Order: sequence, then structure tokens, then C-alpha cells
Amino acid sequence: MHRQVETPASPKRWRDFALPTSRLRDLPFLALVLLLGAGLLLCRLDDAYLWQDEAETALVSRHLLAFGLPLSTDGTDWVQQAGQSFVEFTSDHVWIYHSWLQYVLTAASFAILGPTTLAARLPFVLIGLATLLLFYCFVLRCLENKRIAQVATVLLLFCVPFLLLMRQSRYYALATFFTLLTLDAYRSLRAGKVWALPCFILSAVLLYHSHYGAFFPTLASLGVHWLLSRPEHRSIHRFLTAVMLIATLVLPWAVFMRVLDRGQSFRLDRFLAHIGQYILYTTAWIFPLLLVLMLAVAWLRRVKQKRFALDDKQARFCQMAGLVIIIHLVMLSASAAFDWVFFRYMVHLIPLLLAMLAIVVVLVMEQWPVVGYALLLVLLAGNGLGMLPYGLPGVHELDPSSLWPRSAAFLSLQDVWAKAGRFRSDAWMYAQELSHSYEGPNEGIVGYLAANAQPGQTVAVNYEDLPLIFYTDLHVLGGLGLHGLRVNSHPDWVIDRKHGPYRDLLADIVAAGSYERIEIPYPDIRWENRPQPGEHHYLTAQSKDPVVLYRREGD
Repeated sequence: MHRQVETPASPKRWRDFALPTSRLRDLPFLALVLLLGAGLLLCRLDDAYLWQDEAETALVSRHLLAFGLPLSTDGTDWVQQAGQSFVEFTSDHVWIYHSWLQYVLTAASFAILGPTTLAARLPFVLIGLATLLLFYCFVLRCLENKRIAQVATVLLLFCVPFLLLMRQSRYYALATFFTLLTLDAYRSLRAGKVWALPCFILSAVLLYHSHYGAFFPTLASLGVHWLLSRPEHRSIHRFLTAVMLIATLVLPWAVFMRVLDRGQSFRLDRFLAHIGQYILYTTAWIFPLLLVLMLAVAWLRRVKQKRFALDDKQARFCQMAGLVIIIHLVMLSASAAFDWVFFRYMVHLIPLLLAMLAIVVVLVMEQWPVVGYALLLVLLAGNGLGMLPYGLPGVHELDPSSLWPRSAAFLSLQDVWAKAGRFRSDAWMYAQELSHSYEGPNEGIVGYLAANAQPGQTVAVNYEDLPLIFYTDLHVLGGLGLHGLRVNSHPDWVIDRKHGPYRDLLADIVAAGSYERIEIPYPDIRWENRPQPGEHHYLTAQSKDPVVLYRREGD
């Protein structure tokens, strides 16, 4: 890795730390980004109802607003998605499964706007807009190349998976913003800038309180990068001081939240399957594998020709590439050790990967301008490059799970592999989503119960219980935690979601009573509309079985 040469510190002046946004020539571009970003993120923000995980955030935030602590229950509502109690919360029902900053922001929004769908999502959209501006400043500061900063920002602005995640009432926007802020402060700390130490500490602590799953791999990656860059003794002292102060502020929270208890015991087959899924997510949805290979070939040719001398621009590119590679490898390794693999776990890596992609695009632009701009348009329009080589005949039909025992993890890898090889235009489908109303199962169920259920009645449901708790005043039983539901419960309403668990129990409850079967014209899909690539519904799902409710007769 290229060693950064540190020059003697010059007298510190306030203008040395002014953001690039202070330059008037950058303002038109940033204003356009902000305007387009606001349109893409705010349009129809409250059209789709909150899905299960978003409703979890909203309910815990509502409890925080009422009691001053993020609680799993207020005495009536019950928030639990794990199969066992006291995994997501303490014996005092204090929520410890996720970092708390997302609940603080949502509770503040509820206090101002009321507990609505729009209020639940709006704070994270605003953080997403701030992330676009911060990203431009970060790339410009690191690479000192305005064209790369602009191309990277455009790629992020029109990255549909990023937009979908920023529109969620969840920690994704916070994790992305504070990861970038931490990396920017780290860069300033290496350069010996004034205020860099407190800024690095504050941004890192806020990253922990945004998403500890992003915090620990990011700090570990920065430690590895610092050592590999062979810093001077003075720089080591600054970094160690920062790390010790961060640990003092964060570790008590990590112990209280039982962070080390997350995940399952290590298994090699599951770990490799998870790594494979993350590689597919990266190369099929963010940074096309074809361009990764082209970049690797170009670098190998340079090594073969023994062209090791780097000019300033190339040195900055290598510094950025080294940091991104280290963070990506550490983050994927850490994420792959957990129980589940979700694209949203790598949300904070999306800007870094797109910064690297922008470097490739601009390098092509500098050599062949027409080809470079055509490449940018292809990347924005669809996954024509991203599906290569996964969509090629023979490759698309390959079953990765055949290489290992057919475990659940490798079956999931096979599913992601199949989706990676399908052509799609997320930009076009996202435009469809913003121009059409979406109707999901939660919206249908809530609307029907609002018109037909009596206040205080009991509802048994085997999945997506949390949206019902958030949107109605009914007493909800069941959910993933099977809370309060027994064969002799005799609920007023039974909602048998076909993708939910313990359907036999619900059938026994219906059989033991006198219930009227009701179908409503809303699709019984697995989730209202989560943002997982390959699973997100841009338009209302068609040709799906309708949602089925059972109403106890005589009510």
C-alpha cells in the first residue's frame, strides 16, 4: 500500500477545514442533487404501510416517547420478533437488540408530527439527503477530483437499492451517514487537522448508537488500515488516544446490550455461503463483476511491468481503494458470521463501493469520453453489466449449492444467484413505484379492521403483528414470538398469513370456534414491502392469493 508522506503541520486556520460546499462553484451541482434527491426520496413516502421491521422501530419509539426508555411493551402492546423472550429486551423490557439513536429520532418526529407513517420515515429520509451531500464532500476531499466526486454522487443518487433503504424507518440511513462521517474524521485525524480528534470520537460514538453492527467492523478496519499505512509515531499516539476514548464511551453500552451474544456458533459452510451471498449482492447490484475484473487485470499488468511509482493522483486512488477493500472484507466477514444475510446489512458500504466505481468510470471517460459517458448511462439505466456473467447460458443455471451439503444457507445462495442473472431496470421500476399507488396486505387488513372491528377486540395473527399494533387499537396476539396465543384463546379475529409460522395452531383455533371466513382483495405476500433487492415489489403484487381473515360469529 502506498505510504502517505506527512509534511510538517502548518499553522491551523479555520479555512483549512471548510467543506467543499463553501465553494460557490459547487453549489449549483449540490443544489440539483438535493432537489432531485428530495423528489426521489419524499415522493409517496407514506403510500406503503410500515412493514414488520419498520413497525418495530415505530412501536419502540412510541414507548420511548411515553416512558423515556425504548421499551418492548407499554403494558398492552408487545414487541417481540425472536422466538424466545428476553433476547431482544431485558427482564425490565428495555430494548437492547438494536442501537438507540433510530428510536430517539423517530420519537422526536412523533412528538412533532404525531405517530404516522410519514413521521416514522421522514427523519431517515432527511439523513439520506444529508448523506448525499456528505458523500460528495468526502470523495472530493479524499481524491481532490471534482469529476469523480460528481460521478460518484450521481451514481449514489440514482442507486435504487440505496434510495429504498433511505426511505425506511430503520437505522440504515444513520449507519450510512455516520460511517462516512467517521471515515472523513479519520482522514482528518491522519492529516493532523485541528478538531479531528474530537470529531472522530464523536462520529464513531454516534455510529455505534446508530448501528453497532457497522461500528465494530468499521473501527477494526480503520485500525488495520492505520497499521498497514505505516504511520509516524505521533500519528499512532493520536489514533490510540482516540480509540481508547471511544472504547471508554462505547464498551459499557455494548456490555449492557449484550452485543457479544448476537449470532450463532461458527460453521464454515454457513460462513462461506454467506460470504458468497454478499459477493453476489455487491457485484450484481452495486459494482459489476465485469468492471471489478477489468480493474484487477489493469492492476496486474501494471505490476507485471514493474510500474510501481505512483503520482499524487494515483496515490490518492490507491489510498481510497485500500481503505474500501479493507472495510469491505472486514465488514463482510463480520456480517457473514451472523445468522442471516440481508442486503441491508451492507448499506453503509454502498457509497464506498460507488466511489470506487466512479473512479473506474472517470478513468474510462478520460481515455474514451464517449465510451465513458455511455458506461455511466448503462450503469444508471439497468443491470446490463451487473448481470454478467451470472446471466450467461450455463452460468445462470449453475447450482452453487451443489458444491456443498444442501444447507439452508446454500439454498439462499442459490436463490440470490438466480436473481443476480435476471435483467432488470431498477430505475424504471422505481419510477413506476413513485407514480402508482401501492396496496399491500397490511394496508388491506388495517383498513378492513378499521371498518368492521370493534374497539378492544382481540386479533390473532401469525406474522406482521407489529403493523397491526401500530395502526389499530385492537389487542394483538401471536406474531413471531407467539405472544399470548393459545388454542383456547378464542380471539375475535384470526388472520392466517400463508407465509407465517404455526398455521396449524390457527387452524385449530378456527376449528374450535364458530368463525366466518373472509377474503379481502389484497395480496398475501410475505412482507408488506421490504427493500430487499430481488424481493421488493415496485407495484402492487398481482396473481397472488388474497389475504384471509376469520371473524368470530356473533361479534
